[in-house]
Amino acid sequence: MIGTPIDVLPYIRGVQLILEGYHGYTKGSRIENDALVRGEIVRAAGRVRSHMQNVFDSEYKQENMELARAAKRCMEECDMLSEDVEKAPGGMDHAFLSGQRSPSKKDLKKLIKHDHDVIEMVTKATNIANSAEHSVAVEGENTLQFIKQTTQKVSSCRGFFGARANILKGLKTKKK
Repeated sequence: MIGTPIDVLPYIRGVQLILEGYHGYTKGSRIENDALVRGEIVRAAGRVRSHMQNVFDSEYKQENMELARAAKRCMEECDMLSEDVEKAPGGMDHAFLSGQRSPSKKDLKKLIKHDHDVIEMVTKATNIANSAEHSVAVEGENTLQFIKQTTQKVSSCRGFFGARANILKGLKTKKK
């Protein structure tokens, strides 16, 4: 059984604050932990989308098409993030996927830190989206800026999550 590296414990604890039942890819819980991480990213993207839907509805009714279009672009980015997460490689049957070498502590550390960082990014996007919705409610001047920041953060999260495939790809070849 592969133990959990001590220097990655802060990342595991950070993810555990958000995901109850997360154990950092210990043997026997890899598939469940992978599903937990993916589920949280999709849920957070859904929260961002919900905030942007509210902004879109409000601004469309007020015929402010610039803000409505910006909110719509952000919603589309959220949809693409959710789709990317749902269709990304994962599963982790044997070591991670069938036919792969067993992951080392270094591999697990990299994956755990990456998951932590992606969840942190999408959580920040949710907070910015909440600020955008609040800005609309109080008729703030920074609404467009908040929407664009949210879109940028979700887009960055998409790209960063895509790098997860490279981490998993490194596990695909068995060393002979």
